[in-house]
Amino acid sequence: MRKLSAIFGFMLLSAFFFPACEVENCPPNALAFAHFSFVDQYGRAVAYTDTLTVIGQIDSGDSTINDTLINRDTEVSELTLPLSYGDQTRFILSYNGRSRDVITVSHRNIPYFMNLDCGTMMFYEVTGAESTTRMLDSLVITNPNIDNNEKENFKIYFTIAADAE
Repeated sequence: MRKLSAIFGFMLLSAFFFPACEVENCPPNALAFAHFSFVDQYGRAVAYTDTLTVIGQIDSGDSTINDTLINRDTEVSELTLPLSYGDQTRFILSYNGRSRDVITVSHRNIPYFMNLDCGTMMFYEVTGAESTTRMLDSLVITNPNIDNNEKENFKIYFTIAADAE
């Protein structure tokens, strides 16, 4: 009987000292966002000082779904935007309601399974990007791999007049 209580006591103590198998090792940021930086024609960081609204647009076959991602923000120098689970995501940049540019990002979705507790994260590989040029000058892919590490993926170039510098 003394042996049995010693073994039971050892098992009870070991349960407190050793963690369970289900230790949660999920990353703190399990979402992947595309990061856009605003730069001038010389590659210097700039901010859009007027009101900017960004609308995400997804074609679902039968209809188009619009969702306001950023509503009337000012002093914008970068954007952090989600991508869709489809193979293409469209963003409409509305400049103070007067003019609009459309950015279309084509991407390959890469499901990433971490473990049972964390589930699956979606990473992306950008396969192409294009934009209209009403207010912005051009769009350049700087890093095609979009994951949960926060890094620049695109540069949005604006042409700034010489007297505005």
